[in-house]
Amino acid sequence: MQNLSEQTLAAIGRMTVASTDLEYLLAWIGADRAGGDAAAVFAKPGEPLVAARGSVQFAAVGVRQELVAAVEAAATQLALSQSALRRLWRDDSPADPAVFDEITGRLVSFREWLATFVAAAVAGEGAVRPG
Repeated sequence: MQNLSEQTLAAIGRMTVASTDLEYLLAWIGADRAGGDAAAVFAKPGEPLVAARGSVQFAAVGVRQELVAAVEAAATQLALSQSALRRLWRDDSPADPAVFDEITGRLVSFREWLATFVAAAVAGEGAVRPG
């Protein structure tokens, strides 16, 4: 791995916090798999996504497919952030903090949308499309 500037390390930290916040929301979505305890789901690496995927399979028919797609979109966002971080271990990959900040922005926006979407689905208000 290359030496990273303080700006890059800070950007990676922001991205890590944003992806972890998205994972916590996924843990909340999947909490029924742990007796309603989102913290228990969150405590096990990888479990928030697994639990959310399982949980949305039991959503009301009218929103199930949209919830499944939303959880899969969250998985994609998390995979993109992991991929960006892991590229640093390749010697030829640039360590531009702007790349990590761009991913952070997407993670934060997606997390906000997902929280709104899930709240609307739970309240029976139907789908909320991303802005």
